[in-house]
Amino acid sequence: MKMKRIVRLAASLALLVPVAAFAQAKELTTTQVIRIKATPDKVWAYVGDFGGISRWFPPAVESKLVLRDRNELGAIRQLVRRNGTRVTEKLVEYDPYNLRLTYTYVDGHVMASDYFSTVSLKDLGNGETEVTWGGRFTRLAYWQEPPPEGQDDASVIAFFTGAYKAGLETLKKVAEEQ
Repeated sequence: MKMKRIVRLAASLALLVPVAAFAQAKELTTTQVIRIKATPDKVWAYVGDFGGISRWFPPAVESKLVLRDRNELGAIRQLVRRNGTRVTEKLVEYDPYNLRLTYTYVDGHVMASDYFSTVSLKDLGNGETEVTWGGRFTRLAYWQEPPPEGQDDASVIAFFTGAYKAGLETLKKVAEEQ
């Protein structure tokens, strides 16, 4: 008899929990592409330097590897952004043969959860390279409707779209000048 009461109480309490608490995180994506008048090797010298992203990514005023001393799986970099915030990122795919790398957030002042970003290069011939930078992620408060100001889906997508675009434009300028 006591067990039946506990089961009924648990069932009643479950009805009080908002459905949003069980919401599945909606995966968001954005991708930017740019054509650079430089060879893939020249462009990869920048992109493939996981710890050196601040050489071509304007929001990062400082970057360095803090775990491992070369570009390899598991390497961790720390970035300091222009606004002073810090973020730590981990290299989860590094493929210099196919000119592709993927990284994710580890900690710090992150802008999304379940974040994975990939940069890949494609040889277009004639000394030109196509660079694609894309990400998939969820907003931080995916279970909350409406989300906190500035954390809605459109704002998070706009943030990463702007960051990727600015990074690729600077990468183009730096690679083409060398």
